[in-house]
Amino acid sequence: MKQGFHGTDGTVGFVSAWNSTSDEVGEGEQEIKNITDGERVDTELRFKRPFETKSDAYIITEAAGDNQTKVRWGFSGAMPRPMNLMLLFVDFDKETGKDFDAGLSQLKTNLEKM
Repeated sequence: MKQGFHGTDGTVGFVSAWNSTSDEVGEGEQEIKNITDGERVDTELRFKRPFETKSDAYIITEAAGDNQTKVRWGFSGAMPRPMNLMLLFVDFDKETGKDFDAGLSQLKTNLEKM
């Protein structure tokens, strides 16, 4: 997978892009749209391949005790016809859940190293 970055990381307008020959990964980019310091980061996911679509995503943090933070990560979007027929056969919560779990686990590992 090839990755590219545009702009200043951690600021509104920063774009992280990817491109892979694997259709499981595909091609797309994610742009930071809004940051509320210490609380929330809003992004826009733009998938280009294997199909084109946009989704709004977020990461929300909340204090959960001494030296602990609760992190919620999610996204929402619409799927146009006829692609929306896949919703009848694919459990997207289950499919994307493993990726969210892996990402949150990596975030935890990285933060604990600090």
